[in-house]
Amino acid sequence: MNKPDPKDNPWRAAALTSAIGIDLVVCLLAGYWFGEWLSHTLGGQFWLLGGFLLGLGAAVGSIYLMIKQYGGL
Repeated sequence: MNKPDPKDNPWRAAALTSAIGIDLVVCLLAGYWFGEWLSHTLGGQFWLLGGFLLGLGAAVGSIYLMIKQYGGL
């Protein structure tokens, strides 16, 4: 009888999906708040967009590393 592969666990997939969603939201909110702070400090709406894009880039990088670690890419 073959031993089950530990990577085929549905709870592992559910945990990874939840972690990706939480990571995306946290990074986007952190980028938004950082951009909002820069907009109030330096003036202009450009900083808000820049902070949001910075948060999005951080989220994509973090999610890539998370999938690489858990998925074995």
